[in-house]
Amino acid sequence: MQTLMALAKIIVVGAALALLPGPARAQQAVRIGLGAPTLSFLPIWSARALDTFKTQGLTANVVALPGGDPSALAALDAGDIDLAAVGPDSMLRAAAKGQPFEIVYSLMSKVTLQLVVSPALLERTGVKASDPLDKRLAAIKGTLVGATALAGAQEIAARWLAAKGGLDPKNDLKVAQVGNPTAIQAALEAKRIDAFVLSPPEGYLAEKAGSGTVLVSLGDDFPLLANQPYLVLAAKKPISAATADLITRTAKALQDASAAAVGKPDDTAAAIQKQFFAKADPQAIAVALKAMSSGVAEGGKIDVESMQNALTFAREVGTNFGKDFDAKASENDLWTNRFVDAAKGK
Repeated sequence: MQTLMALAKIIVVGAALALLPGPARAQQAVRIGLGAPTLSFLPIWSARALDTFKTQGLTANVVALPGGDPSALAALDAGDIDLAAVGPDSMLRAAAKGQPFEIVYSLMSKVTLQLVVSPALLERTGVKASDPLDKRLAAIKGTLVGATALAGAQEIAARWLAAKGGLDPKNDLKVAQVGNPTAIQAALEAKRIDAFVLSPPEGYLAEKAGSGTVLVSLGDDFPLLANQPYLVLAAKKPISAATADLITRTAKALQDASAAAVGKPDDTAAAIQKQFFAKADPQAIAVALKAMSSGVAEGGKIDVESMQNALTFAREVGTNFGKDFDAKASENDLWTNRFVDAAKGK
C-alpha cells in the first residue's frame, strides 16, 4: 500500500510539473562561443543581463574562446558548442572550404566601427566632425592609425576609408600595431598615433578624455555598411529537429532582449553594465548601446540585399573567400531566416 501511495504521489507531482510554464521546468543549456567579448554582440549581452533566455526555458553558457572566430568555428564543428557568434567573413571562408555552417541569426546588422582622430589632426587639417564626408575622409591622408593587430579588421577598415576618400589606401596612411583598446587609447592620448578605428564605446571614451573625436561612424555614414550582417550566429548542418527548436528559442530570447535594447536603452545598458562591466563607465555603456541599437532593430533578420551588401563590402576590402557566393542563390543554404521567422511567431 505504501508503495502504491508513493507511486501515486510521484504521478501527481509529475503531472503538476508538466503543467508549469517553461521556466519552472529544468532549463536546457544552449552553448554559445564568442569570437571576441565585444559589446557589439549586443543581443547576447542584453539577453543574459535581462534573463530572456530563462523565459524560453534556456540557460545560456557563453564563453569567449581564445583564438577568436577560427576557434569558435572549430568548437562548433567539433560539437563542443551549439552556436558560434562570429564575423561573417570567417564563416564564409570556412563554408568556401566545404565546412557545413549556416548563418541562422544576424546579431549586429550594421558595421559598428568608428574612426576616431586626435585633436592635433583636426587642428592641422581644419576639419570638423560636422563637415561633409568627403572632406572628413580626405583629412586622414598621412595619418598613423593604431590597431590591435596588423592586417586585421581595423586596418582593413582604415584603408577602405582612405580609398573612399580618394586617397591611396596603401601609401596615404600608415598602420601600427599598438595592442588592446586600452593601449590604443593611451597611444592616442600620448600623441603617438593620430587615429584609431574601433567600435563603441571607445569613441565616447576618447571624447570624454579630450584625446579624440569621432570623425566617421561607418555604419551611419555609409548606406552599404548600415544594412548587412556584421556579426552573426552560425550553426552546423544538418540541423536536427531538436537543434532547430533550440535555435528558435535562442532567437526568441535574443529578439526579446533586442526589443528591450531599442525600447528601453537606459535600463538595458544599466543591466549590462552592472552584471558584466562593473568597472566600466555606466554612461559609456549607455552611449555605446544607443549607437548600436539600430543594428538589432530587425530581430536578427537577413535579406538578400543585406547579404549582398556584406559580400560587396568584402570584395571592396579585398577579401578572398576562395569561392564566389551569390546572396540570393545561397538563401536557406549559407544563410536562413527560418529560425528568426519561427521565433517571431512565438
